Amino acid sequence: MNINIEEISHFFDKISDHYDEHFIIKTEMQPFYDEIEEILQYFGNISSLLDLGCGTGLELERVFKVFPDILVTCIDISGKMIKRLIDKFEDKKDQLKVICNSYFNVDLGNEQYDCVISSYSLHHFCTDEKSDLYKRICFSLKPNGFFINGDLIAKTGEMEKQYLDERARLINDKGLAEGMYNYDIPLAKETERFLLINAGFSQIKIYKEWENSAIFISNK
Repeated sequence: MNINIEEISHFFDKISDHYDEHFIIKTEMQPFYDEIEEILQYFGNISSLLDLGCGTGLELERVFKVFPDILVTCIDISGKMIKRLIDKFEDKKDQLKVICNSYFNVDLGNEQYDCVISSYSLHHFCTDEKSDLYKRICFSLKPNGFFINGDLIAKTGEMEKQYLDERARLINDKGLAEGMYNYDIPLAKETERFLLINAGFSQIKIYKEWENSAIFISNK
């Protein structure tokens, strides 16, 4: 299991210079972003989007390709990742609202967005944290809006429990306070579905699934 318990902001600041190369080339994530682009093309008519855990904006390359005039709000806790995003999309600065903060601390608003997207970000958080966040995401979406979440998943409920128990043990052993750490705690598909339904989403489906990850589409 992953034993890294470094704070998320510090970890991603540290790897920001090499993040795109690592994520796209070394981890072969191109097919994932191809799927994101296909989903966006299918839904169409999107004028506003919220990107949670935007990082350097890898998914935004596809968003702007499909919707050149879209307005995007980006939230990420890493200042250095945000800086790279701003530099990358300097020509889109009038369409971007960028927030450097934890998305748990930001008011997401009410019926503000046609779409909320998150890519490989939410697997750092436990069920209680995600339950509250999913409710806020649902609240932030316009009627008929949708939430795209591509992330790691645990194969079974037993594996999910092992990740959660190991995280709790590490925090206890190191004498750390509860916080946001770069530690993978993917949840099982059934748990994700339960949290999304409980948050108020009316339709949840798995659009694409790989060995250890999946893309969920949830409609308000």
